[in-house]
Amino acid sequence: MAHEGTARADVAAPRAVAAPDGGARLDRWFGWVDTLAFLGLVNLLVLAGTLAGGVVLGVAPALAAATVVSRTRLRGDTQRTARVFLRTWTSSFGRANLLAAPGLLALALTGTSLLVLDGAPAVLRVALAVVAGLAVVHVLLALTMDAHYDLRGRDVPRLAWAFLLRFPGAPLLLAATTALVGVVTALVPGLLPVVSIGAWAYLCTALCLSFYAANDRHLGDRPAETDPLDE
Repeated sequence: MAHEGTARADVAAPRAVAAPDGGARLDRWFGWVDTLAFLGLVNLLVLAGTLAGGVVLGVAPALAAATVVSRTRLRGDTQRTARVFLRTWTSSFGRANLLAAPGLLALALTGTSLLVLDGAPAVLRVALAVVAGLAVVHVLLALTMDAHYDLRGRDVPRLAWAFLLRFPGAPLLLAATTALVGVVTALVPGLLPVVSIGAWAYLCTALCLSFYAANDRHLGDRPAETDPLDE
């Protein structure tokens, strides 16, 4: 009887070990589904916010709101994503457009030049593409910096430009992320209205926050509300 009881215990032991693994696997799947649902919702909200502002005036506040909700999620705080997005879009409409104006204007000019100079030398087209990429990076840095730090609006574009020049690795990573999302979307165009924009905003926000955290540590663990650059 003792041997029989031991055998039964040996058989039951693996079941007790396997249960937590199955639960952990289920948690991971739930986490992935929850993240995809969040990215899809942000994607939809950015498109809706951009259209609500007539595209030209809607893109900056939509990206600013996407940055805020992405930052909140990255910090592990709970939120009602749609409500926070709408509130941020409304409250930051004018400010976001002013902050993003230099980058968006440069992007519009370079984009127009690329279309007009279709037969221009390759070197010129590459230079214009680089300028367009820097303009996109400047917009991202300005909007994320405004969400992360307590800064005067007039200082944000200048500080974003200074950050871009001081840490050249930051724009390279942001540009690479943008290019990667663009290539994947080009291969699977159906992702654009579903998840591409939300994923791009979320990934770029995560990168920018990591840049700022590293910079804060470099400056002596200064709090997030202080000036992001040592001037």
